[in-house]
Amino acid sequence: MDDGNEAFHIALEKGEARFFRASRGSAKGKTGLEDTARFAENLMILQECAILIGEKLEMGAVARATFYEGDDTFGFCFDQNSDSQDPEVAGAIVNRRLPMEEFVSSIRDSINE
Repeated sequence: MDDGNEAFHIALEKGEARFFRASRGSAKGKTGLEDTARFAENLMILQECAILIGEKLEMGAVARATFYEGDDTFGFCFDQNSDSQDPEVAGAIVNRRLPMEEFVSSIRDSINE
């Protein structure tokens, strides 16, 4: 990915998570359009899988999901502070493998900042 965004390159060099927000079919991030588009694409896939798993297990909506692709960790969780009728999703991408709980915890920390 050839993204000229400085925040993107710093996060990659340091192995830090790049955080995003999404609602109403739109995603926002600080690490450039390509990185945000990559997050949005993976978010749609994760949400579809979460819905299917929730239905199959008769759990209802799944509030968070994480997956690994190569050395990258992707994931999302619903922002518990957002309007339940119009929930926001917070998520991240990091270029290393993190345990799910640590990864989701970092997303929740970013929500509360």
